[in-house]
Amino acid sequence: MNEKLLTKFILSYLIDKEDYMELAPKQQQLVFETCKTIMTAIYNAIKFDNVYPVIMCGDPEAQIVISRALESVQGILPSIEKITIHTIH
Repeated sequence: MNEKLLTKFILSYLIDKEDYMELAPKQQQLVFETCKTIMTAIYNAIKFDNVYPVIMCGDPEAQIVISRALESVQGILPSIEKITIHTIH
């Protein structure tokens, strides 16, 4: 995966979101890194048949949000069902 292309893609999406632009820089970085983790997991699930990505979350709310986001595209990208999301303490 081309990291520069992925970064450009994510930032071009986030820059258009008013909510993102209103966040503090640390929060913007967290949102960006979360998007990057999700996109990398999706890429790996699609590209490699034997890879089952696991996304680790710090709290239950993040797990719910990420799960809903992935479920919303599961009809388009069936490989997403291979991704597991866990909350760590």
